[in-house]
Amino acid sequence: MADPVPPPSELPAPYASPWGRLGQALRAVLASLRLKLRELWRRNGEGDLSVPGFWPQGLAPLFWPLLLAALLALLLALAGQAWRGLSHRAARPAAGPAAPLVAPATPAPPGISAPAASSPGGSSPVALTPASSPPTAITPPPLSKAAPMPSAPPPADAEPPPALELDPLLALLAEDDPQHLIASAHPEPAQGLLVLTMAPTYAALAPAGRGRWAERWQERARGLGYERLELVDGQGRLLARGALVGSGMILLDPGTSG
Repeated sequence: MADPVPPPSELPAPYASPWGRLGQALRAVLASLRLKLRELWRRNGEGDLSVPGFWPQGLAPLFWPLLLAALLALLLALAGQAWRGLSHRAARPAAGPAAPLVAPATPAPPGISAPAASSPGGSSPVALTPASSPPTAITPPPLSKAAPMPSAPPPADAEPPPALELDPLLALLAEDDPQHLIASAHPEPAQGLLVLTMAPTYAALAPAGRGRWAERWQERARGLGYERLELVDGQGRLLARGALVGSGMILLDPGTSG
């Protein structure tokens, strides 16, 4: 029995879709790659593949897998670094155009006109231009007939205020001497004694006031490490000293040592 004859076609050959041919070619390529990889894996396991001379022959099957793993790790690190760079660049806000600095509008002085001009920010800069009217002459105010009399100089015999010596000890006592009653300080650390020379204004105080200041300085001297305190005048005469029994200060007349 003869084979059936296909019906005649208008095309010289049966039509085949190019997409179908591409799919068949891709399947053939994948099958060939799979076979080639299986062959390479078998040859690598048998130690058939060539390795560098420095690599031990006993570890020949591990050379190519380790090399492929290192290349893959390097590619992943480069891709992560590129991704982080793109993320930082995208997160950085785009800097817009800087707004021009415009001085605030101020009233123009007489004889100066300020033309109206609007800036992009909405404020009106002031451009000082001469006005069309001629400038007016500014006359100085008349001098007062009664000139202030210069202050009279202080008398030559006036006693100047006492000047404190700027030493560290006086600087520590300055907080407890707002009236500048202490002229100088003479410490004697070996004896635990602090001698304060009083200014003449100290003698002019009432006894109660002198006693309060003396006790205040005694507390301050003990805080600085001095157990004994003596107050003398400019001539070295004893004015006050610490009590021998108990606390407090004893006020003395000049020259008295009791």
